[in-house]
Amino acid sequence: MRTFLLKTGIAAVLALCVTACGKNYLDRKPSDLITEKEVFSNIENAEGFVNNIYTSLPNIFKPGAAWGLSSATDETNQANDSYAGSFNTGSMSPSNFPLQSWWGDYFGKIRACNKFLAQYSLVPEDPNYPQRRSRLKGEVLLLRAFYYFELMRSFGGVPLLLEEKNPFDNPSGIYFKRNSIDEVTAAVIKDLQDAAALLPVTYNERPSNWGRASKMIAMALEGRVRLFYASPLFNPGNTAGRWEAAAVACRAALDTAIANGYTLNDNYSDIFTQYFNREVIWSRGAPGAFGDGGIDREMNPRSANGYGNITPLQELVDDYEMKATGLPITDPVSGYSAQRPYDGRDPRFYATILYPGCSWKGKVLDPNGADAPRSGQIATNYWPRKYLLPSVDLFAGTGASDRKWVLIRTAELYLNYAEAQNEAAGPSGDVYNALNAIRSRAGMPAYSGGDQATLRAKIRHERRIELALEDHRFWDVRRWKIAEVVDNKEVHGVAVSGTGNITYTYPVIRKRVFDPAKNYWLPIPQSEIDKVSGQNPEFRQNPGW
Repeated sequence: MRTFLLKTGIAAVLALCVTACGKNYLDRKPSDLITEKEVFSNIENAEGFVNNIYTSLPNIFKPGAAWGLSSATDETNQANDSYAGSFNTGSMSPSNFPLQSWWGDYFGKIRACNKFLAQYSLVPEDPNYPQRRSRLKGEVLLLRAFYYFELMRSFGGVPLLLEEKNPFDNPSGIYFKRNSIDEVTAAVIKDLQDAAALLPVTYNERPSNWGRASKMIAMALEGRVRLFYASPLFNPGNTAGRWEAAAVACRAALDTAIANGYTLNDNYSDIFTQYFNREVIWSRGAPGAFGDGGIDREMNPRSANGYGNITPLQELVDDYEMKATGLPITDPVSGYSAQRPYDGRDPRFYATILYPGCSWKGKVLDPNGADAPRSGQIATNYWPRKYLLPSVDLFAGTGASDRKWVLIRTAELYLNYAEAQNEAAGPSGDVYNALNAIRSRAGMPAYSGGDQATLRAKIRHERRIELALEDHRFWDVRRWKIAEVVDNKEVHGVAVSGTGNITYTYPVIRKRVFDPAKNYWLPIPQSEIDKVSGQNPEFRQNPGW
């Protein structure tokens, strides 16, 4: 049996509520403590406790979101390699690796979920909002499911803790079994289904609650979880029933989204820069524009007074098809010109990537001039366009507006359903309709024809393009078990020379490394290994670590 030691005090969980709970406790003397009864027997305080559980949801600059993980796969390169470098060089270890903090962070939130559920009987009804009490329970169930899914897709089987445990009951600590992926998945799906029964479908009638868990989000997450569970990494025997269940769940989520007004936005760029957008099903606020870590400061080219720290790879650029033909640039009849490589591409290319010679904020981007990388930067000479506002002036510190980091949007639901249904039953009109809804919105020619394998490749390509820089690709290439190919090779940028008759060359900027014997799963943090060392000799690290 494999076990883990988790040791977190109740006081630490309740302390999180001090800043979130009602104002009537702020006048207490420093020596006073807030009791559990005081926290949970007041609906405002109970909601404050739940609000704190949301704080570990991914966001664009949270370690492990698009900022880092897009640079640990074949999407971008991080100019200083400070985050993704150990992924790409194979130098990480159980003692030092990206996402290491997720283990303690997410289990801490899971413990808070269990605390709330254990004390739920104390939470009173709100006479002015009769559904509020049950809604809070639904939110907690969904959040527990979300954090468990994040742990499972990172580490594989993890300890399944569904009840509150007090580590002080056993001075030497509490040892928990490392549950299987099957067991964790079953628990996640149950939590999501239980949550869906308690939550409103949307918050259209209470827009101030945007970002809170809803039935729509629970259904979308169930589809995503089942899609992962059916995929090759999680389903090495290719059990057909998993794909069938995924197709049913993904279709139900898509139909519910459409019925409730979650449509594909007409303008692809607006999805990521508008604060309210009907394509976005779940989101959280993105960081501001300015200062170190500001969304615009980090991503803009240097001529716009940005740092240029995230630079898309040539491999991503090359995967955008030609708009007129819908063919890849490698097809001799696609219409692609090596002398004019950025002309006539999929419109999503221009909404996602800034390239040499394009106009941005009234200037032509020049990697040999004002946009040359700083000393020591590893740059591809491309820059992100997605998420950025043209109105932001980084010199004057003006023109910013609030944006959201998208966690789930309707386009993903179309793609999830297309993939699951193709794997469950092969090509069909429903699969092509879902896939072509995405392409039509982008202004791309429809796909047609081909067997299951051909359609699989088209669906995977569409995910790569549609969801670029949105924290999907890193996980997709793992669940498909193709990371040993796409993340285990040389990656390239572009170099531009000459004027008028410009020459483009594509230098190697890095040799990426991915070891299939161990890199599909993250290592369990060494600190957890050390806690168990000497207590349980049967404890095992993930393979290869």
